[in-house]
Amino acid sequence: MKRYFSLITRAGIAALILIFLFSCAPVNLYTINMSYTPSETAAARVDGTENVQLTVTRFIDSRSIKDKMLIGRVVSPDGGTIPVLPKYLKPVDAVTAGIRECLSAAGYSLSPEIPVWNLRSDSIFKKMPPKLRKDFKKALVEYQRAMVLIGGTIDKLEIVCHKDGIKKKYRANVKLTIVFADALNARIFHKMEIETRPSLVHVRFSEKILEEQINKALSDSIEQVFGNRETMQKILGETARE
Repeated sequence: MKRYFSLITRAGIAALILIFLFSCAPVNLYTINMSYTPSETAAARVDGTENVQLTVTRFIDSRSIKDKMLIGRVVSPDGGTIPVLPKYLKPVDAVTAGIRECLSAAGYSLSPEIPVWNLRSDSIFKKMPPKLRKDFKKALVEYQRAMVLIGGTIDKLEIVCHKDGIKKKYRANVKLTIVFADALNARIFHKMEIETRPSLVHVRFSEKILEEQINKALSDSIEQVFGNRETMQKILGETARE
């Protein structure tokens, strides 16, 4: 019996040593899940847009950084930095999926296709999958529907945390350029820039707070356009009437 308890004690001590070693191991990377978080103020679909179908194209990452997977950094008091990377979705996929989710929740008619578009009007049909091109023509001839392409660029997207003694200063920044085009007539009719920069001072540091802050910036940017009834009315109003 004594030998049995001795073995258990040794195993427990070994486990504690492993936990201590892993807890003391230096952290060289943080990963967070980027996603759109809908707010309670996001508006429903604009009236009169029942015959407008929206197609969200894959956004282009135009940030001036070499590693397009990088979405932030954590800065220690001595100036050292630890990178922050997305856990699941690439930045372009997180932005594209977030816009689609916002539009879908609002009740807009949304194409299941996510084509690639270089934001030039002369390439609208050339860059589209054959099925989507066929759907556009069918919508024009049979259903007389307006087809709107939504694309754009990611100009800024980052979360930075400065560990300054007791205080942890979080700063997020998301800037998007959004382009709307009349797909049936291959015409760009609206372009806009949107930027959000939320910040937070907290006594605690965690990946969860990093995640909350970058998602807040991303969601606010998306909803300032696609969740704003007045903005969408202005953008889609003319198309809906045609």
